[in-house]
Amino acid sequence: MQGPQETLAIRVASRLSGRSPAGAQALGGGATEEERRSLPQGSGRRGIRRLTTLGVALGASLVASSAFATSALEVPDNGTQQMARGGAWVARASNSLATYYNPAALSGLQSGALLGTNLVFNKECFTRLDTDGQPARPNVPGVTYQEVCNENSGTPNPIPHLAGNLRLSDSLGIGLAFLPPSSLGKITFPEVSDAKAGNTTVQFASPQRYMILEVDGVLLNPTLSVGYAVSDQIRLGLGFVAGFGNLKLSNAAMAQPSANDTRDNVSGDVKAEVDVTDLFIPGFVFGALYSATDQIDIGFALHWQDAFKGKGDITATSGYWGANGRLSPDGGTASKSQDAGEDLVSLEIPNPLQVRLGVAFRQPRDGAPGYLAEAAERDPLSQDVFDIELDLEYTKNSDFDAIKVRVPKDTVLIYSGTASVGAVPENSDIALNMKDTFGVRLGGDFVAVPDMLAVRAGMWFQTAAADSEYLHPSPVGGARFGLSGGGQFRIAPVDIELGYMLVSLQEMDNKGKGSITAISGNQGLGSRSPYAVNGGKISGTAHIISAGVGAKF
Repeated sequence: MQGPQETLAIRVASRLSGRSPAGAQALGGGATEEERRSLPQGSGRRGIRRLTTLGVALGASLVASSAFATSALEVPDNGTQQMARGGAWVARASNSLATYYNPAALSGLQSGALLGTNLVFNKECFTRLDTDGQPARPNVPGVTYQEVCNENSGTPNPIPHLAGNLRLSDSLGIGLAFLPPSSLGKITFPEVSDAKAGNTTVQFASPQRYMILEVDGVLLNPTLSVGYAVSDQIRLGLGFVAGFGNLKLSNAAMAQPSANDTRDNVSGDVKAEVDVTDLFIPGFVFGALYSATDQIDIGFALHWQDAFKGKGDITATSGYWGANGRLSPDGGTASKSQDAGEDLVSLEIPNPLQVRLGVAFRQPRDGAPGYLAEAAERDPLSQDVFDIELDLEYTKNSDFDAIKVRVPKDTVLIYSGTASVGAVPENSDIALNMKDTFGVRLGGDFVAVPDMLAVRAGMWFQTAAADSEYLHPSPVGGARFGLSGGGQFRIAPVDIELGYMLVSLQEMDNKGKGSITAISGNQGLGSRSPYAVNGGKISGTAHIISAGVGAKF
């Protein structure tokens, strides 16, 4: 078993990201004696030009209005239809988002476009425990940490998507899609939260601060794909992904812990904020469809994308919390890496390989053309009585062995009070210890009124991506389960779709025996804290509402 691991960016692992600040640029303390004594009491068809214009205009609006981090632990899926079926869609692939999810289907889709968004309400709660399994305590006598939840749980995170496709001939189609990772979106934890001082509830530095304060940003994966029908039964597709993104992350680090410390010295903490950007993250998607009969389709999709390789800056604020656990009235003293040069921090986060295989059974409506007919078009709402699909998924999350963090030698100093105690280490890699995941997705549609109304439902499950000793608020690496439903209403040529999904993040509990440590300014300790900061338990739920509108032309 590996020993305790760094914390700065594990949060990032979830959302593709994870740019750990590598080590706060300036770590500092500096609390007055008065603060130490004061304990808080309170609280296709009409031309490529049309598709290109649509993509540029609406794609730009997505970039301007969407802020997310990315994650290897996504939820299925972008697209109202996809989400409401529990993500069971790789063999159905019946709208423009096939551009990203299975481009082989583009050769059999009528030209069209769609625009929609998922609205995510995400709640995660963490209880920090000592190694004895009891609530953890800082080094302020009488104070005990309490459960803390993200403070933006009541605010929806919009996860939008836009796609269009053109059928150029009976056997050839192209598509263009703009969509971010299908994540749970931005997450913000409080800087101070409720703690217990005897029987009194007080405000104190939040217990999860060394792992996460906030993960935010923008990440988008524009995808251009082509699908070709090799025969009536076999279709193949290939897409090129040109992703880009910016991530904003913050957490806390320790200034100068000693080797024998076992409790947090809040006055020695520093708030570290990282802002990194990668303007080109290439990737590809390969898709295949095999129509064994008019009723059975087999779909396959493989996604690969290069690592997020960001460059950016660090802002470190020493004295951000006082010895009493409250925020310092003056806001502390900030120092910025930009003072020594631009883009000093280099961060590299792997993107895991994803493979999906699905089998769909459909019951065609009497008289409806089959998918094996000449120049067949896929339109389940007008052609089917019902369909049901089962997908299996594999994600190589073990690629997240570490987040590579590099800082030029002796350029970012670490402080304790006003004295420099060294520099951020050149190699500040963060070991993630994630593991491969396997998922199953089951969903289907029933057409209540042909060419007008369909209802759908689905469910999915994904195995845990991390062991409990490496639990983290972002991402929650426990097993995931979801139930979903929705519907589609057509007033030709427009389709309106609605969906809902409940996501359960299985509780992870290491009984106080965590293995993630914090970045610190003590080089004698390897620039890490002498004890783990993720001991405890964590769980979460998410409610996702999705709406979309599409049109055929």
